[in-house]
Amino acid sequence: MASVRMTNELRVDIRQNAERAYELANPEPTPSTEYIDRVRRAVVDSPIQKFLKEMAEIGEARGLNNTKVQSVLPRPNKETVTGVQLRRMNTDALNNRDYDSHTIRFNTQMQQYYVTEESYSRWGDPCIYVDDFSDNDRLEVGDMFMKLQADHDAWHEALRAYENSIGRLLENVTTLKQLLEVWPAAESLVPAEKIQKMHTKENRKQQAKRVREEISFDPTIANQAVLTAKMLGG
Repeated sequence: MASVRMTNELRVDIRQNAERAYELANPEPTPSTEYIDRVRRAVVDSPIQKFLKEMAEIGEARGLNNTKVQSVLPRPNKETVTGVQLRRMNTDALNNRDYDSHTIRFNTQMQQYYVTEESYSRWGDPCIYVDDFSDNDRLEVGDMFMKLQADHDAWHEALRAYENSIGRLLENVTTLKQLLEVWPAAESLVPAEKIQKMHTKENRKQQAKRVREEISFDPTIANQAVLTAKMLGG
């Protein structure tokens, strides 16, 4: 069995494959259908959306939408709204973030989402604060928001712990054989050519050649130094 050194490149490959395996086995928490529907209703019924819609209807009734001052009226967003970036102001003094945030993706596009001239966007999801919902929606959606946020935080913490443990292991083994002795299941994370190389038998001459190539060892200078030392009685 040939010895395969744990190069930095190999460590990176294994670490990345290990992270992908973890995320496949432990998917990141996502909003439930109930939560998505609840957010959508809260957005439509929010005081801001009701006000903008009312102002748009008043302006249209007065014919302002056919004048050069059309920019004073709220209007539907240029880009189709298929989701929102939902935010909640952070009151936790120990948290450095001003707000917590996650994306809510709707099953169907939202029609007639009104915006002002300043937020008349062609791209990106609108940013909406739970704090701007109606009283009832703010409480109900706020509870659902906090639960999902807590699930996200727990998931990321577990992922970091996993990544750290993999990193420590990879840094403390020098060969692929050592890694697999400690963690046999890691074989599925190793590039196939490395596994094949490890299982290739080699004689002493082949082993010496491999070592020289791996460490880029040129014996010429070293041989000259040893020979010169012998001639000088060293």
